Parts: sequence; C-alpha cells; structure tokens
Amino acid sequence: MGNIDQDMEISSAFDGDIDGRTITVLQSGSIEGRVGAETLVIHGAVKGLIRAHKIEVLSTAHVEGELRYDELTVDLGAYIEARCFPAAA
Repeated sequence: MGNIDQDMEISSAFDGDIDGRTITVLQSGSIEGRVGAETLVIHGAVKGLIRAHKIEVLSTAHVEGELRYDELTVDLGAYIEARCFPAAA
C-alpha cells in the first residue's frame, strides 16, 4: 500500500491495494485491487473496491467493482459496471 499523504499517477498495470491523497489513473494505467484516496481521477481502468471522498470517472475510463464516495462525477462515454454507495447512504 502507498502512503496516504502521497499524490500518485498510475501509468501502467498495478495489481494490489493502494492508498494515496490524490491518485490519478492515466489512460495507459490500470489498477486491480482495493483503492483508498481523498481524490481518485480515472482516465484508465480500475477493478475492485474503491473508497474515496471524491471520484472522477472520465470519458476514457473503464470501472468495475464497488464505489464508496462522498462525491462522484461521471463523464459521458465512461464505462461503469459497479455498485455505487454514497457515504450518506
């Protein structure tokens, strides 16, 4: 797992659990595992359990799994197959 105080950019395949302050998954990047972040910006692929205060799913993203969030934005064209749970629920 990463350090929660770090900002990270994922530009290749990452298999495992990761935590960070701001995590950006670039279009060439992917994560399979548990993700924890203050802010998660997804251009690429993420599969697993995602917990973040703010999740941004951009038009090139492919997301599968479970999302737990305070704030969620999804761009037109993004692929999402996930159970979504707002923190208030």
